[in-house]
Amino acid sequence: MTADHLGRRRRTLPRWGLATTGCVATAALAVLTLEAVWPEGPSSGFLAVVAGVLVLEATLLFRTIDRTRSAPLTSATWVTLVRGGTIAVLAGFLLAPTPTGPIAWAPAILFALGAGLDAIDGLLARATDSTTELGARLDVETDGLAVLVGAVVAVAADAVPTAFLAVGAARYLFVLGTWWRRRRGRPVLELPPSRVRRPLGALAMAAVWIALAPVPGRTISYAVGAAVMVPFLANFCRDWLAVCGYGRG
Repeated sequence: MTADHLGRRRRTLPRWGLATTGCVATAALAVLTLEAVWPEGPSSGFLAVVAGVLVLEATLLFRTIDRTRSAPLTSATWVTLVRGGTIAVLAGFLLAPTPTGPIAWAPAILFALGAGLDAIDGLLARATDSTTELGARLDVETDGLAVLVGAVVAVAADAVPTAFLAVGAARYLFVLGTWWRRRRGRPVLELPPSRVRRPLGALAMAAVWIALAPVPGRTISYAVGAAVMVPFLANFCRDWLAVCGYGRG
């Protein structure tokens, strides 16, 4: 390991430690809140899933912070880290019995925090003129993880069709596909601008929230999930063809 590499790691570790602590502290607070209002309390399986997702998030944080060198942890970045903590706790419901009573709203509330605060961190970054590469990268990673975890929990609860898992996995399959093309020496073009990409992403998050909420119920959530899934995946397929160079002059 070179001296330059060691120096970079020394700059990375303190920020990574702070960021990871923020995620873990948020998750711990959310778990304690659940325990206070949940008669049965979070099971050991629930806590194991939460811990596993926190480890995954810590790994993503390290890689992202290491790549952005000296980018600071701004107030907007801390909001993004709070999102990560709530998403980790949402994942715990994958191994929890279907919640009843007031706790039935917990998955939807956790997802609303994990996904909905996306608007807050962006506004805060612009308002404080503190937009950074680190914040932008973490925002994208958190968005992808929110949809993935939300989709998995919704499918496990039988609130959306099993095929809806493809919505959660779409970004990761896209990233894996572009990595594989580069590894094989094939061209990967810039993703073209699109007026429908963000609205479709918002619709996917709305569909997940409807599926996680106790109302309007399974019939509606199934229909909404299926209706959103088709255009969402079609747009991902179009983007994939575009970065591969198909359909371009």
